[in-house]
Amino acid sequence: MNRCENIVNYQNKAMIEAEIDYAKENKIPLSIVKFKHEVDLDDIFFFKDFFKDFYTMINFAPILYDNKNNFIIIFKNLKLQQSIVFFKKIQFKLQSDYNIKIDRVGISELDAKDTSEELLHRVSKYLIISKRLAVGKIIYGLRDFDFYNSVKREDTLHTIFSQDPNVRIYNFYNGIPIKADATVVEYRKNSLYLQTTFEELLYLQKNEQFLHVKHKKFPNIIKGQIIKYNFKDFIVYINNIEFQDNSVADRENVRITPEKAIRVMIECQSIMVADGIISSISVDSIVIKVNKRALEKIKKTKECEFILKFRLFAKNSIAINNITSRAKIFNFLNEEIVFLIMPSTFIKNKISNYITIYKNEMIKNLKQNIMSK
Repeated sequence: MNRCENIVNYQNKAMIEAEIDYAKENKIPLSIVKFKHEVDLDDIFFFKDFFKDFYTMINFAPILYDNKNNFIIIFKNLKLQQSIVFFKKIQFKLQSDYNIKIDRVGISELDAKDTSEELLHRVSKYLIISKRLAVGKIIYGLRDFDFYNSVKREDTLHTIFSQDPNVRIYNFYNGIPIKADATVVEYRKNSLYLQTTFEELLYLQKNEQFLHVKHKKFPNIIKGQIIKYNFKDFIVYINNIEFQDNSVADRENVRITPEKAIRVMIECQSIMVADGIISSISVDSIVIKVNKRALEKIKKTKECEFILKFRLFAKNSIAINNITSRAKIFNFLNEEIVFLIMPSTFIKNKISNYITIYKNEMIKNLKQNIMSK
């Protein structure tokens, strides 16, 4: 290690120790994120611009260069779950704005018993695990709870549900989240028995056959398959439970699946390249189903900033809104394309109003359907 690296190393240690001491003294949460990003020195001006925006995205939290293309971020006042959700949003924005994928990541939260060495060792261990995976992902955990360690996880889940059985459950109807409070009455390996209300059980029978479970001590949401209902004791039994790295229940914006087909024209540089049908829509993204020929055509122009044109319909099938929005491709899912949309404020409000009207109508119909049975 040369003199410059030595100075940076001790400066980093001093800053991290100071942040930890402050968090402990003031009894506030603190999380550390460690990630890998290879800096291209041949395009250093791009890195400078990207890093400037990145620093703004993390709300000017301390960010340190560790070594070998590893960086450390210190998040004050963020618990583990909040840090994971926040960093996922940053990942999403970096990929959409800069086409930069940061997916080798370790995150942990400071424990009152931690020294700086213990916390850094833990988050470094998680980063190493993330680097070894074929597909990059965030690896995370606490001092007493490694979420990737399935053996230890079973004991911890038993303890957590015994101490605090209260959870929030999510189910989806045509993309619309239906939320309710529930209590864990029993936890067995890979399965949960949850007690809720009679009305909620009726909702669940009409919706998708998966349940999403959120607990305040878990960084990620649990997803399980609904196996059976007990209407006598208001219990739903779910099996094959697993933590979700990206859960639909984490979405800030409601995504709906239109009842009737909505055709979209996809333009690149004022030329129509394809058309398709909307599979789902939110205020910031649209999933469009296209045929194979259109898919191959769009893949050849995927770097283009597209223009999407379509009409949103009221329940009576009358077109109420003509929509035009700029869009970028975020991902391909079989014959579906996920577009990030960048509508004007006026158009965004139109889409938001449509989703709100649709959501309220769907929930109203669901309730009427249930109560009439």
